[in-house]
Amino acid sequence: MGFFMGAVVVVTEKLIMVFLLLLIGYMARKTKVVNDSFVDQLSKFLVCVIIPCFQISALQVDFAPELLRGGITVFISCMVMHGVSMVVGFILAKIFRFGRERMAVWLFSCMFANIGFMGIPVIVAVFGEDTVFYCSFASFAFNILTYTLGVAIFCFYSDKPEFKLSWKRVFLTPVNISIAFGLVLFLLDIRLPEFIRGTTQMVGDMVAPLAMIYIGAVLSRTSMKDAFRDKWAYAISVVRLVMMPLLGYFLLERFITDRLILGVVVMGLATPIGVLCAVLAAEYGGDMEMTARYTLVTTLLSAFTLPAFALLFL
Repeated sequence: MGFFMGAVVVVTEKLIMVFLLLLIGYMARKTKVVNDSFVDQLSKFLVCVIIPCFQISALQVDFAPELLRGGITVFISCMVMHGVSMVVGFILAKIFRFGRERMAVWLFSCMFANIGFMGIPVIVAVFGEDTVFYCSFASFAFNILTYTLGVAIFCFYSDKPEFKLSWKRVFLTPVNISIAFGLVLFLLDIRLPEFIRGTTQMVGDMVAPLAMIYIGAVLSRTSMKDAFRDKWAYAISVVRLVMMPLLGYFLLERFITDRLILGVVVMGLATPIGVLCAVLAAEYGGDMEMTARYTLVTTLLSAFTLPAFALLFL
């Protein structure tokens, strides 16, 4: 039960941090400390500079062959569940008769959770420090699909000609190039010099706070009441926070005998919408305000659902 209370404390602390960062971005634009041009350029700065540094830094870990099998299991399980999430999201979108303008945000929100900022601290609080290695494989699966399939989804449903879907736009991005570079270094067990590794880590550590500040600034363009009046924000919350982790639990428990590995995957699936949804929406022609509303509501409601799923493994 102590682990459960630990998870509750971690979730509460993270939520407070999230809303403080949102408030900073919200007030900065409302008080004209920053303007719309700055906000728009911030998304590009995140995608082209901050996130690539984060990816390289995240893969600068010691190669551990004895843990690799479990890591691969986590990776494959996460890839499979992303596919399942996409199918479920597409079926629900057809049932709800969504138009093209909502499809990209809906599908992305169904598929991609906030594994890094919310998931890893909660997973470590519930299962212990030994899960950090497995979390890196869950994050790796998320990153690969976010910057390939996620980008493709936004481009495909965008009506803007400059975001026309192409293999170069999907694969030859700064983030994907950094992932490939970092993966080569990881597999060859090559460590960058400390001054380079330290720099990429310092820059990469800005991902979560800058992304949340960006979302807060985007939210300032619309009424906060609209976020809580948006019925689809609650619909995506049910899908993202309840349906996906439950599906993951019942589909994977028959194949994964290690409860620790199963817990890492399921708790990752139970986290709210990833903060990068709004960033990629801005960069690839999606609806920024819609993604900001969805992120806000799912993050708030995860305070109740994340501790509940932690109980499955205690």
